[in-house]
Amino acid sequence: MARTIMMVFTNPRSAEQEAEYNAWYNQVHLKELLDVPGVVAATRYRVAEGAGTTEPSHRYVALYEVEGEPAAVFGALATRTADMSMSPALDTEGAQVVFWEAIDGGSLSR
Repeated sequence: MARTIMMVFTNPRSAEQEAEYNAWYNQVHLKELLDVPGVVAATRYRVAEGAGTTEPSHRYVALYEVEGEPAAVFGALATRTADMSMSPALDTEGAQVVFWEAIDGGSLSR
C-alpha cells in the first residue's frame, strides 16, 4: 500500500502564545504523533511571508507520512489523543485533519 499524507492545519490561540505553541509542537507533539502506529515521518511548515499567496485560514501545517490503512491510523490516533500532552496554546477548535492519497501517475521529480 502506498503512503498517505495526513495534513493537520493549526494555529496558536493568540500571537502571544505563538512561541509556546511552536515549542510544544516541535518538542512534544511531533514525537507523540510518531509513536502512533502507522505514522512514519513528520514535518511542520508555516506560511511563507511575502510570497504573494492568498492568506490562508491556518498559518501552520504539519505533514505526517502514513503507512497502512488511513482509517486504522486515524483510529489509533483518536484512541491516543486523550493521553497526549495537549498545549493550551493550541487552538484545538480550529484545527483540521485531512488525509491525502497519491494519484497514480501524478508524481514527477528531478
